[in-house]
Amino acid sequence: MELRHLRYFVAVAEARSFMGAAARLHVAQPALSKQIRDLEGEVGTVLLERGPRGVRLTAAGRAFLTEARRTLEAASEAIASAREAILEGNPSLRFANGQVAAYGTNLEHLLAAFRTAHPGTRVDIVSLQDGEIFTALREGRVDVGCVFLAEWPVQGFSAHQLIATPMTGVLLPSNHPLAADCTIHLAELRSMSWLHSAALRWPGFFPVLERALRERGLVPEQRLERSSDTAAMNLQIAVGDTWSLASEAVGEPYRKKTNGVVYRPFREPPIPCWLALVWLSAASPLLSGLVQAARDIGLTPPEQPEVPAQTEPGSA
Repeated sequence: MELRHLRYFVAVAEARSFMGAAARLHVAQPALSKQIRDLEGEVGTVLLERGPRGVRLTAAGRAFLTEARRTLEAASEAIASAREAILEGNPSLRFANGQVAAYGTNLEHLLAAFRTAHPGTRVDIVSLQDGEIFTALREGRVDVGCVFLAEWPVQGFSAHQLIATPMTGVLLPSNHPLAADCTIHLAELRSMSWLHSAALRWPGFFPVLERALRERGLVPEQRLERSSDTAAMNLQIAVGDTWSLASEAVGEPYRKKTNGVVYRPFREPPIPCWLALVWLSAASPLLSGLVQAARDIGLTPPEQPEVPAQTEPGSA
């Protein structure tokens, strides 16, 4: 049994889907299925029940998940300790950022404040997709990630909210009839294609958005998965019968009908979303300094302080 088997098992258990886990891990689904079968063969029992509606943990699987997470966290802690020993008094913080959209200046302010408070610390920046950050944290390749979340608290991780970024509107082609209105109802988008980035997001982000749209009266008839290039996404909106969700900050440049894409608020309640720091409990001790720097510059919504790592019901 190798750490790879544990990472794959945890990914499938958390995604409740082999397809979703394969996309998160960037591996082929048949290869992932084989690794899980090998793991179950070595353990000597079925850990995951496959069904038409996804994957469900068996009783043995739930018990194994708890220990698998602990083992991965212990391995991550061991890696971090070894790297800190190599640095010998020259500590470093490995910071991973996803596509932060309109909030890049906030992160610049945060990291500058952290360096001012910890001048002897080296900050290594790694740019990844949110889903890749999840894997990098699990594997101990980074200490902390900055990602967009749609649920709080964060299962399996400690976290600190930086900015509330609720989805308040949509980006539309400027020549679409709906663009003539100041606001829209989400249900009016039903026949258009929803342009989204499911595979690039933090695990669980996309299902939460789907549920929120359904609760607000919209079940999209067509969906398109976009690439990692945000600029290309907006080009696709400009030339097609497509739309995407957007926060007010992201939509601000598109409020006026001055180009091929416009932002229109929807009349239904906003969809909660946050830009947050996430890390495993065994991550670098410098995390407390980063969180304090966020507090010092006001990047802490007063109603939601950081929370310790959460586990799924029944997994503790």
